[in-house]
Formats: sequence, C-alpha cells, structure tokens
Amino acid sequence: MANAEWSTFLGADSPIPHDVVLKSSLFCLKAHKFVLAAVSSEFRQMLYPVTGSDHADNTELCQGFGEHPNNNGENKKDWVSLIYGETGEKLHHDKKTDIRTVLELPNTSAEAVQAMLQFIYGGQNKFPVQDLHQLPLLLSTMKLAQLYKIQGLQDLLESTIASFPLSTSNVKDVIQVAADYADLCMSPTSLLMRCLNLSYNQTTLITLVGVGKQINNAGLVAGALTRLRCRVNDHNLWHLARLGDIDDFGSDDQDVVKAARELQTRCLERLADLMRFPKKFARVTAELDIEDNQTYKKLMRLMDELFCENCESVICKNGKVVEEEVKQGTKVIMGNGDKGEIIGTQESRKKMKLEGIGNNGASPDSIKVEQRLLLKINDGTRLCDSDSEVFYDCS
Repeated sequence: MANAEWSTFLGADSPIPHDVVLKSSLFCLKAHKFVLAAVSSEFRQMLYPVTGSDHADNTELCQGFGEHPNNNGENKKDWVSLIYGETGEKLHHDKKTDIRTVLELPNTSAEAVQAMLQFIYGGQNKFPVQDLHQLPLLLSTMKLAQLYKIQGLQDLLESTIASFPLSTSNVKDVIQVAADYADLCMSPTSLLMRCLNLSYNQTTLITLVGVGKQINNAGLVAGALTRLRCRVNDHNLWHLARLGDIDDFGSDDQDVVKAARELQTRCLERLADLMRFPKKFARVTAELDIEDNQTYKKLMRLMDELFCENCESVICKNGKVVEEEVKQGTKVIMGNGDKGEIIGTQESRKKMKLEGIGNNGASPDSIKVEQRLLLKINDGTRLCDSDSEVFYDCS
C-alpha cells in the first residue's frame, strides 16, 4: 500500500483542490468531501445524499467538466481522460472551486474544527491535559466528534478528559467550563461527576444541581442534593428547602426524588430544632421576604403531616431504640413485647427522677435516659434492666 502524508492536503497549496467548505459566522475552513465522508457516516450523508435510489447524488461533482462518454466497453477512456479531457490538459484549480460544497457548522470554534480536521487527515493531535485554558478546546472538539460520529477522535478525547487533573483548588473553575458542555458529561465517570466527588462547597453543589437539571442528569442532581443535606444551617434553610421541593422539581427519577425529599426533610428537622429555642426561632423567622415566607408556610404544613408527637421527631423513630432524651408519657415497647409508657428513670443511687431540669439543661418535661427506664405497664410499674432494650412504639 502506498503511503501518503494526508495532513499536507489541508494546506492552501493542497495537491488536490479542496471541494468542501466548513463555515460558521466566525471562520471558513476548506477540506475534501471524500476524506470527510470516508471517516464519518454523518459527513457521508451530508455530502453524498441519497435521493430516491441507492446511489449517491453526485450531480454537483460534474459541474464544469462538460459531457464525457461513459467508461464502457464500446468507448474506453482511461480515468485521466475522464478527469482532464481527451487532450490531457489539466484543469486549473480555480475552475474546481466552482463545485465547492458549503457546510454550515453549529456554534463552535475554529480551533475545534481544525483539531477535528487534523485528526481526520491523520495528524497527531496533542492536547495539553494540564492546562485549564485548553479544556474548552477539548470539550468543543469532543462535541464535534460526537455530532459527526468520529469514533476514533471521540475515544481519544474521552481518554484525555478522563486524565484531566482535578483538585479541590480547581474544581470550581472546571465546573464553570464544563457547564457549557454538560450534555457531554452524562456517564458516571464524566468530568462533572468527578467534580461532584470533590465538591464540598454549598455554592458549587447548588451549581451542580442546576446543571444536572438543565441536562436531565439524574445522577448528578441526586449526588449534589445528597451532599447538601449536611450543609443545612440557619442561614440557608429556606433556600435549600426550596431546592429540595419535590413539587417544583419536575423529575420522576427515584434517586432524585429520594435525595430531594431527604434534603427537604433535613430542612424541616432543622426548623423543628429551632422551635425548641424561641429566641433562635424568632431570629430566623423575622423579616422573611415573600419567597422565604412561602417556603416557611410550606414547611409548617409539611411538619403537620410528618411530625410524630410520640417520639417528637420529623422522621418517626417507631421501632428504634430509646437512647436519647425522651419525654414522660412516650409510648414504648419492650423486647419481650410488653407495651407501656415512660414515667421516669432511676439513677444508680436508687433516686427516682420523674421531672425537673437535668444537669444538661433539659426542659422540665424531658427525661435524660442515663441508667434505667421506669415504665408503666398495665397500670403497674416496671424498672427495666440496664441491658434491656426499649423501643419507640409510635404506631
């Protein structure tokens, strides 16, 4: 097989005239139909469309060449005659420019198209993977490779992007760049998903939720919402509650729904905690704007639906071991199946502690579970053994 330096055909002095123009509002690059069509089925359909038969419509290729006899047994002409005419006179390159096809490209950069053409013509593409400023070139070229189904270039770029060095110091900047190409980042190992694994900042995580919603990337959205749960505080309570509002989310993906519900429930738990301290609650709910006030009312309605009066929790603790502060009258069930309610605790010195403020500042109607629980069972009392487990019975 003969060898050819195909990259030399990209230059202005190409031995074979260019017959296709790749064009946008910002640039105009020349190439060869046959070369593009050989490596891309998409280019093949665009440059050699099939109209009504299995044969490509090559009418445009014959313009300016005159009528040539068919190369059959009756009138044999070699391929040089068919191209240059019977006299063998070479047509000038300028005449062949009349048959150029123009392809309008989507919004992209000249550098990305040049990188694509260099790969198609057998050039050695080298992308500096360490340079953040070159990341847009990687991603925009990747977009062209996917659009025109150039699998070899796509594989090369995926490998290059996968090796791009991420760290907590550059993850925010990488997300800003990758957000413009988020539709390329759908796989679990994509650049944005790698960014998620390094994101701990609230603003960054909220950005990832927005990007994921924009491209319907359920894994990205669910992952960012899950990480936001442990960042709920008095200052972002209303914002994160809105972010986890399932009614406004518009997704039926179960992972997304679960993560959103858990985030909003965490916001509700925080609100319930604040209600135990009137001064803090008043400070957080004072001077709410219209949007925050609507969120507050929605959380209060949700609290009415979810709050369990027995275990005093937004997420009911039914069936869980009683091991923290518990109010008198809490319904419980013992390991042997006996049911009752807590009426106090007994300390190691046999001193009954039924009410009053404990050493840790617990409210008067709360009992700190320290040693043993004193239960009321069937109108009697029972002192639980120190190794006995007592469970909430909220059903």
